[in-house]
Amino acid sequence: MALGGIVTVLHACLDMKSTILGKYHYILYIIVLAMQPRMLLTVDEDLKPLPVPVRVGQAVDVVGQAGRPKTITGFQTHTTPVLLAAGERAELATDKYIPLTSTLEGFVILKKNPEYHEE
Repeated sequence: MALGGIVTVLHACLDMKSTILGKYHYILYIIVLAMQPRMLLTVDEDLKPLPVPVRVGQAVDVVGQAGRPKTITGFQTHTTPVLLAAGERAELATDKYIPLTSTLEGFVILKKNPEYHEE
C-alpha cells in the first residue's frame, strides 16, 4: 500500500502542469499512504505511559514452529518508547507485564502479570 501511494504520486508528477500544479492538487494526499511511523509505546490500563524493557531485533518467521520460539534475532534491549526500523520486531524482555495485543507495534496496552514474582 505504501509503495502504491509513492508510485501514484510519481506517475502524477510526469505531467505536473496539468495534474499536481493544476486542478488535481489533491493527488498529493495519496502520499499519506506511505507515512506510517514504526514505533512502540507501552501504556498501562489507565493509558498512562509505562516504560518497560523490550528487545528489538530482526524479525524471524516462526510460522509452523512448535512451542513458543523466539520471534527476533540479534536483539538489543531498550526501554519504551522505541522506534522500530523496517524489518524489526519487538518483544517484552520480562514477564512482569502481559500485552493485550499479539503484535507489539504502535500503542500497546499492558496489564500486570498476576503470576509474576520478583526474584
